[in-house]
Amino acid sequence: MDWSPGYREAAPPAALAGAVACLWVGVTPAGGAPPTRVLPDACVDLIWQRGSGVFLAGPDTGPSIMPMPPGTVLAGVRLRPG
Repeated sequence: MDWSPGYREAAPPAALAGAVACLWVGVTPAGGAPPTRVLPDACVDLIWQRGSGVFLAGPDTGPSIMPMPPGTVLAGVRLRPG
């Protein structure tokens, strides 16, 4: 995965494709960025945040705005619905 600022997704390993929609990384630039709008997609994400650890997000029932402080580093596994 590329750890430069921005958001990117990658396909999961073939053996996990039935349960995993994608792997992703989000890195907020040191200068900051506008808050991220998260739209509901029926998925659950297992997310690691540098300095904070691991948490689950979703499934969302409506859109939300997520502020990302400068230098935030996230890595996630998006699990398919069901």
